[in-house]
Amino acid sequence: MIDLNKKQDVLIMYLREGKSQREIARVTGIDRKTVSKYIKEYESKQQEIEQSNDSVLTGELIQELVEAPKYKVGIRPKRVMT
Repeated sequence: MIDLNKKQDVLIMYLREGKSQREIARVTGIDRKTVSKYIKEYESKQQEIEQSNDSVLTGELIQELVEAPKYKVGIRPKRVMT
């Protein structure tokens, strides 16, 4: 399971250090699709913050950015053993 520190590390490597998504995935051991998801999520929230004039909405968006990753914990279908 990925915690908040790993998520922050991914964003720091991408934004400050200028590393590619593939390189970040290799260094951290996180799947490339997950790295891509975190970066896209950050960029979309950043864009919403820039466009928002409402301080309450901006606060909520910032809070979402600094939250730990959430996982789907719903009921999953049983796998068939062959």
